[in-house]
Amino acid sequence: MSTLVAGATWVGGLLLLAIALLAPVSGGPTDLVGVTVSVLALLLGILPTITVGTILVMRLPRHPIGWLLLACGLLLALNAAVSNLADDGLNVHPGSVPGAIWFAWLSQWVSLPFTVVLLVYLPLLFPTGRLPSHRWRLVAVAGVVALVFAVAQNALIPFPVGTFPPAIQNPLVVSGSALDLALAVGVWGWMILVVTVPLALASLVVRYRHGSGIEREQLKWFAAVLALAGPALVIGALTNNATSGVGVEVSTDAFAVSGFGMALLPVAIGIAVLRYRLYDIDLVIRRTLVYGALALLLAVAYGGSVLLLSALLAPLTAENSLAVAGSTLVVAALFSPVRNRVRSIVDRRFYRSRYDATRELADLSQRLRGEVDLDGVKAEVVATIGRTLQPTSASIWLRAEGNGSRTT
Repeated sequence: MSTLVAGATWVGGLLLLAIALLAPVSGGPTDLVGVTVSVLALLLGILPTITVGTILVMRLPRHPIGWLLLACGLLLALNAAVSNLADDGLNVHPGSVPGAIWFAWLSQWVSLPFTVVLLVYLPLLFPTGRLPSHRWRLVAVAGVVALVFAVAQNALIPFPVGTFPPAIQNPLVVSGSALDLALAVGVWGWMILVVTVPLALASLVVRYRHGSGIEREQLKWFAAVLALAGPALVIGALTNNATSGVGVEVSTDAFAVSGFGMALLPVAIGIAVLRYRLYDIDLVIRRTLVYGALALLLAVAYGGSVLLLSALLAPLTAENSLAVAGSTLVVAALFSPVRNRVRSIVDRRFYRSRYDATRELADLSQRLRGEVDLDGVKAEVVATIGRTLQPTSASIWLRAEGNGSRTT
């Protein structure tokens, strides 16, 4: 039954995605770049979520994370579909979509369950599918209360000004004291949600501090995506009001990075829950830190070299092609030494055990280079293993030509 429900939900999500993609096309594309970005955003937001959710439900039907992902994907697809249908039936081609007014009503609140599930219940239940402890039940209940209050407000108040023509009114709008009550309830709902979301994210920290080795590796996958998408989303929100200049470009790029990071979130959750290649996260984080810092340093070096060489070559030539070529050669020459230096710094700061093990092996190789006594070799190897791996016991198997083998 769970497989049938998951499959039906996946098909329904794809149908809603198709509706969402086709609805704006019916109005005629006015901005090719904008339409392309919108289509990519829908595909990256919906397809990974419903697909990973379906796989988790089929593999682990009793694990709530798969169902939550499936709900997120379906709600996101539903929100996109009803929003585009309402816009097409009320703004672009008035009267062309039957029931467009109800699609507009749905579009006012259907994104709220998606937000609460994504920001409250996924962090609270990841990765085990259970709350960290009984004390977190209050946070889970607060999420439900916040959702009910916020949905009640958006479903009963007038449509936002400018969203639809002035003649289009919410079919369930209330007035008078009922409207005041709906607005007050909505304010309380958002206040509760503002407190609940940080607490839900803090539960991940609590799990990591008290979790086992496997649970910590699972949480690293979640944290890696949040580290990519979170700062980008904050930057995009802070620069969202910019109308021209660098602010618009920064906001666009930041939202693009956050969207790409959120598209990776269901994939990271799927890897963590299924434990497929779970321990590769350390390699992913290490390489991200190394090559991210490397790219930043080389970009600064390239820009500085172009400016410096352009200033030095200005009396000789008006073109900057020589400066660009010289800067490229400088960056190419710096790539390997800078990469090795950054890798050493990252290992020493974040992966101390790996750094210490590498250093111990190098020191052991140096000490054994002139050693010919087997007892001396054994003593050095056992001492090195004891400092790095700290085993309870150790044995060395030696093999010599013509003398067979022996264990010491």
